[in-house]
Amino acid sequence: MQKTIKRYLALFLCLVMALGIFTACGEPEATEPTAAPTQPQPPEEAGVLKVLTLGHSLAVDCGHMLALIAATEGYENFVVGTLYESGCSITEHLTRTRTGEKAYDLYLSNTDEVNLPPSILAGMSIQEALEYDYWDIVIMQGGVFEMTTNHAFKSNQIQGIQEFVREHNQNPNTVFAWHMPWVAPADNTLRDKYPHNPNTYYTNYEAFNHDRTTLFNTTAGLVKEFITTDDTFSYVIPSGTAIENALSSYLEETDLHRDYVHASDLGRVIASYTWFCVLTGVEKLEEIKLTTIPKVFMFSTSSPAHTLTEMEKKVIVESVNNALANPLQMTQSQYTQAG
Repeated sequence: MQKTIKRYLALFLCLVMALGIFTACGEPEATEPTAAPTQPQPPEEAGVLKVLTLGHSLAVDCGHMLALIAATEGYENFVVGTLYESGCSITEHLTRTRTGEKAYDLYLSNTDEVNLPPSILAGMSIQEALEYDYWDIVIMQGGVFEMTTNHAFKSNQIQGIQEFVREHNQNPNTVFAWHMPWVAPADNTLRDKYPHNPNTYYTNYEAFNHDRTTLFNTTAGLVKEFITTDDTFSYVIPSGTAIENALSSYLEETDLHRDYVHASDLGRVIASYTWFCVLTGVEKLEEIKLTTIPKVFMFSTSSPAHTLTEMEKKVIVESVNNALANPLQMTQSQYTQAG
């Protein structure tokens, strides 16, 4: 009997030592892709919400301050991953699920490190990103052209990516969300000042005469037809609706866009609050607790921190709430005067 006890005790001590060695290794360096944990903790045990987006730069805009906002609003254990490739379409994502091309940067942030902008792991494949963590929600979005055409929706490409996610993501209970971003600005000064890839970004919009309302209605119509009727998607994130709502206030396109298509720092806040509410189940904002965009989160590293004005806060709350209430239609702001 004593020998048996000693044998079990020895086995137990070996196990403790092994665990100690594993723990001492710490977290992987943030400079290179790493393998996923061998035995990820189930989210119901860990209490962590982990969100991964397969996207492009507009998703980076939305995820840039998402962990900061979640922490500011009192939410803990929130992990944000954004798999980025410039302008990447659903078609390109699907192709890379087959080729394994390491074409992406994985932006990572969490509520434990809100004083830092997202870290970046370069040279990742979609499979590596999926296996990197135990993702609860995987968010998809269309490419620039795909926001106004139905090709990706009708060709089963979205379903192909979903199948790949289910195969390689470690969480069997993962749900999908669809991100509906904003459309390109109509302001000629933005197009002239930042003529980046004009054929790519603007020729596609010539048929709409660069009219934001027509562009938005076309995008919303596709989401209504193909996404809201698809029960594989649990959420629609209407950040584009929130931006359009804000543009009906005293704010101008130059206030909410930093260039030909991307969001400004203020635009990022509006988009990120929309994501925060949808992903955490907040149905209505009464106010926002974020008072300042820290300098390290400003797009231009030479810009000082931006303190949100009371009027900006009101527009943020109103725009997001109206988008949550009516995600596929624009709502006129009551704040049409800056004063």
